[in-house]
Amino acid sequence: MKNSGNIALILCIVLAVYIIFDKAANNPGKKIGVVQMEKLVYDFNGMKEATKLYNEKVSEWGIQTDSMQLKLSSLYEQIRLDSLNKDKDKLKNDIRKFLILKKSYTDYAKNVKETASEKDKEMTLGVVNQLNEYIKNYAMEEGYDVILCNSPQQNIGHVADKIDVTEEVLAYSNKKYEGLK
Repeated sequence: MKNSGNIALILCIVLAVYIIFDKAANNPGKKIGVVQMEKLVYDFNGMKEATKLYNEKVSEWGIQTDSMQLKLSSLYEQIRLDSLNKDKDKLKNDIRKFLILKKSYTDYAKNVKETASEKDKEMTLGVVNQLNEYIKNYAMEEGYDVILCNSPQQNIGHVADKIDVTEEVLAYSNKKYEGLK
């Protein structure tokens, strides 16, 4: 009788394994893909366009900063000349202008740096959100059950070429993006 309990347990395990393998054989599996997210983001036409607009804005800010630096240099030279000419009233007035402009320049440069950082994060987040929507739509249209996004930190150690759908998703995303313009 002691063996009948063990035999029953073994039969249950065999039956469970049989059922699991039978289910697996009748279910061909899930369709899975992997996207190299960094490549997708930076090769996406929407990111290229956003980067171009961002760089144009940074260039505008740089022109303003350069202009302010030029005025500061000019005022500094004027202060030096005022000092040599011993024109105390003009020197005092030019120093006051210089300090005001220097404060404006410092505040502007700090504001530009903060704004540029915010715009960069905002732009990148917008592009990533747009791509996430495209990935979702691509998965639905192509019958994928799961599409994993691999980050630059390589959270997926190995990806077989046959399930890497980065190029397909990129082509799909660019097509959809161009259709939205």
